[in-house]
Amino acid sequence: MDLNGLIWTKNVKPIDGEHWAYQSILTIHPELKIFAIHWRNLENKDEINAKTPQEGELMILRQRSKVTHVVQMLNKQLYPDGNAGDEFNIYRLVQVIWMTNDWDHPPDQSKVFDCAINFPPNGKAIRLEKVRAFQERWSTEGLGFQQHVQSVLNIH
Repeated sequence: MDLNGLIWTKNVKPIDGEHWAYQSILTIHPELKIFAIHWRNLENKDEINAKTPQEGELMILRQRSKVTHVVQMLNKQLYPDGNAGDEFNIYRLVQVIWMTNDWDHPPDQSKVFDCAINFPPNGKAIRLEKVRAFQERWSTEGLGFQQHVQSVLNIH
C-alpha cells in the first residue's frame, strides 16, 4: 500500500460522546468502505479547512488520543448536511485505507506518530508538516513516517 500521501490528521468525536466515531461505516457505501467525514462549520468559518486536503491525500483520524482510521480523500467536493444539526454540518467523502479491528484497544497516537504531540481537539484537518514536534521527529526521515505507520498499523 502506498502511503506517500499520508500528510494529514484530524481529531474526530462521536455525536453521543461515548462510543467511537465512524466505528460503523455503513453510512454511504459499506462494500467500498466509503463514508462521510464531518467538519464543524460554525458561521461558515471552517469550509476552507474542510476543502484544503486534496483528492487522493491520506488522513489519520484520531479520537481520545487513539488512532482509529486512515482514510483517503475521494474528491474535492464539500457537501452540506442538513441532518447534522447546526455544528457539524458539512462533510467530505473518504474511503477507509485502514481501520482498527480492536475497538477496545486502538493504537495510541504516540505509538503511531512516534513522538508526543498535543493536537488541538478542534476537529480541523492538520497538515503534519506544520506540527513542530512532528517536524522535529520526522523531517530528516524522508518517507520514514509513512513506512513507520505502515509497519505499526500493519497496512499491506
